[in-house]
Amino acid sequence: MAKRPLFLDRDGVINKRLKGDYVRYPHQFVFENRALDALRTLAELFYPIIVVSNQAGVGKGLIALEDVEVVHQYMLSKVEDAGGRIDKVYFCPHHPEEGCLCRKPALGMAYRAQCDFPELIFEEAWMVGDSLSDMQMGSSLGMRTALILGKEEEAALLEAFPVARRFHSLWDFAVYCRAEASSSSENC
Repeated sequence: MAKRPLFLDRDGVINKRLKGDYVRYPHQFVFENRALDALRTLAELFYPIIVVSNQAGVGKGLIALEDVEVVHQYMLSKVEDAGGRIDKVYFCPHHPEEGCLCRKPALGMAYRAQCDFPELIFEEAWMVGDSLSDMQMGSSLGMRTALILGKEEEAALLEAFPVARRFHSLWDFAVYCRAEASSSSENC
């Protein structure tokens, strides 16, 4: 069975979001409950698995670009050690007011992924995130969208994206996809 693409937001989906701050160092990167199990399960069902993350702390001068890279290396090594897989990480380091083309909901990171994975078809992909910008990016490209619940603006998100599937965690999404894959010949 052919595997479909999966796009994941980082903060609030894979790792715990730091309220009012940015994850600057590996010791601050705390995986969400069962996220490593989810990534192991999702690795069996999806290819490629791509992380797309806005990291405005760089553009605001609060995080060094190198520190973001170190955090991502830490994340990737822990995911791999747990038997999971993330095929590529893209992030936007720009300040929100710069108006760059890579900051979600803009599509720059998705198009970069398509260049790196030419077989990627957006209409066959999922976008899993916890924010309006995640849902907008996925929707703009015709992806199926999955909203991870728990962020403050949740009510507005639910109203703005009534078609997005809702899950309490990445693990719940993985369980759903595993059940869908086993009940049909298609992947989630």
